[in-house]
Amino acid sequence: MNSRTVSIQLPADLALAVHDLATEQEGTVAKIVEDLLVAHLAAHKSAKKKKEAVDPRLVFALQKLLFRDMAEATGWDDLDVRLRRHGYFLRIAWGGLSLHTETSGHKLCNTADLGFSYVTFLRRFGPGKPKDPRDG
Repeated sequence: MNSRTVSIQLPADLALAVHDLATEQEGTVAKIVEDLLVAHLAAHKSAKKKKEAVDPRLVFALQKLLFRDMAEATGWDDLDVRLRRHGYFLRIAWGGLSLHTETSGHKLCNTADLGFSYVTFLRRFGPGKPKDPRDG
């Protein structure tokens, strides 16, 4: 592992407490700080992943609103028209389709979350893709 020296300034009582803890654990202050930073970064990464997860209440509401239109659409253009009536559009994303708001372009979820994968639409409609709103 590649290491670097980093100097930090701590309040005297905290520095003493960390030193005492290192002595108790027969380790070093550096190892305690490293372990704390690794744990903090892991918790931050985990919290970030949770934030990216789609709220199941949103998925339920979108399913209730869009399921019939998605199930009855007869082609890419028809699907596009039906979704736009509700203020949404689709965009290809990482091998799937994502649902976005028409006003802000904000991604809400993947269509697979709603029960309709990109493959499902490809089988029904054939090759093609949803219209990008930037194309007019």
